[in-house]
Amino acid sequence: MATRVCEICGKRSARYVCQECSRNVCERCLEPHTWLCMECYGKIAQQAPKAEGIPLPSSMKFFLIGLSLIVIGTVIVAVAALVYGLASSLGLIVLIGPIPIVLGAGEYSFLAIIFRGHPYNHKHSTLLDRAETESGQDHTSR
Repeated sequence: MATRVCEICGKRSARYVCQECSRNVCERCLEPHTWLCMECYGKIAQQAPKAEGIPLPSSMKFFLIGLSLIVIGTVIVAVAALVYGLASSLGLIVLIGPIPIVLGAGEYSFLAIIFRGHPYNHKHSTLLDRAETESGQDHTSR
């Protein structure tokens, strides 16, 4: 049995046959995913329309828009906190499904988390302020 030589390069022994032109080709002159010789693969690649990208379903587009808005909002809040300074106390509860993530900073962070803000930090009158005003006590002197 005679050894066949690659019809493209003429250097190595041919082990494969091109599915388009039926030439005997070696492993270096064959595109393994399509079983085409490099010449046929080049011709077909030029004729094929260029892919514009992977089309995304509309639900994925809405998810990406929402995620980008969350990231932009987080960046704005972080920049505002750095520029204008943090409040004396702050608290945050983030619910991811049934799992709460509780964050707090400052002297009254526990109250900020529990009561969603400390009465000393509110500009509006709270029930505590009204009760102390009626009784004549000042809550800042404690």
